[in-house]
Amino acid sequence: MMTFETDSDAGVIEFTVNGEVKRAEYDAASAEMEAVIGQHGKLRAVAVIEDFAGMELAAWWKDISWGVGHLTKIGRVAVVTDIGWIITASRATSWMMPGEQKIFTPEELDQARAWARG
Repeated sequence: MMTFETDSDAGVIEFTVNGEVKRAEYDAASAEMEAVIGQHGKLRAVAVIEDFAGMELAAWWKDISWGVGHLTKIGRVAVVTDIGWIITASRATSWMMPGEQKIFTPEELDQARAWARG
């Protein structure tokens, strides 16, 4: 499951992933991301990954296509997790993002939120 909250004034979306991400959840999130980009020009995000059990194939494809089409619209992404393989994958792919990415532990959630807004 993926849920999200938006701080429209700051242009920040905070996602929480706990389990499998469904296409309908991703569709709702991508519409909100589009709205933030439309308002602020760039997206800043906090991705709190508690547990990741994969994505529905349709959600995965939408994530790939949305990400490729919006790479230059992503400003900062704070990844908050203690899941080792996600930390490794985030570090390994961060060079592909023109924006900034930083990894935080769950205990550093408040710092992650502040950094994403900064």
